Amino acid sequence: MSSDKPLVSFDYGIKYLLRDKGDYSIVEGFISALLKTKGYKDIKIVALLESESNKEDSKNKRSLADLIVEDEDHNKYIIEIERNVKDSFIHKSLFNTSRLIVDNLAQREDYTQILKVFHISLLYFPIGNGNGSIYHGKTIMHEIETHDKLSVHIKNQKTSEVFDATDILPEYFYISVPLFNDRLEKEIDDWLHVMKYDEVPKNYHSPYMAQVADKLSILKMTKDERNNYSYYQKILYNDRDELQAAEARGEVRGEARGREEGEARGEARGKSDREVEIAKKLLDKNNSIEDVSDITGLSISAIDKLKSSLD
Repeated sequence: MSSDKPLVSFDYGIKYLLRDKGDYSIVEGFISALLKTKGYKDIKIVALLESESNKEDSKNKRSLADLIVEDEDHNKYIIEIERNVKDSFIHKSLFNTSRLIVDNLAQREDYTQILKVFHISLLYFPIGNGNGSIYHGKTIMHEIETHDKLSVHIKNQKTSEVFDATDILPEYFYISVPLFNDRLEKEIDDWLHVMKYDEVPKNYHSPYMAQVADKLSILKMTKDERNNYSYYQKILYNDRDELQAAEARGEVRGEARGREEGEARGEARGKSDREVEIAKKLLDKNNSIEDVSDITGLSISAIDKLKSSLD
């Protein structure tokens, strides 16, 4: 089902490896495949943006966006990656989108020069109460009685092009990587497979998969690149361990549902019902026990018992 070449994780590839090389073809292919699901055309990336939104400053909450790029039509794309469960991902996406819009409007520039922003969150945990892997949203205005859709046609002062001003409102994509259902039916499915399994599927649809297999190959990395990747993985594991330790100091909320599930919660000591519910969703999507343990922080034995209670 997949290629035999080991790959770096997709998030590391676009966040560091390819970014350092100034290579955006893979990011371009991923964004294009995602936008196609909503009827947009392929994009061509022309620039990496170093705005206030992706500079590091913990006091001012600026180290938030992992990658910001611009296409040939001057539309902007924010990609954020969250490895650990974080309920504030929607707030974070709103903050970064707003900040990018403000950063890129010159002080004396007319508001009509504001351009489109797409925000994409790659989340390595289940989100909300659904079982789907990709969620999309944008603001659409309707009259409250007739329900007519609002359209405001204005002219671009630079190009004289007439457009609907409501199209400029930001759009958001939230992608829950572990909830991908493993069906390879569309181009975007290839990308979700790469994100979930760190491998290229054999029977793929995307013309970019050959590049993914080549450019994200661990075997083609230099010694320094491999060392940097190992350090990145170590940091991820350390962050996860710190999160687990903090949660372990809490109290289990709610009653155990059944003896097996109760043992899983009791062993976790301090894990909330949320982790157990997340584990259920991941198991239902055929994630391995090891992956579920990595994501939720529950032990292998606890996950195994939980899986037995669901069979």
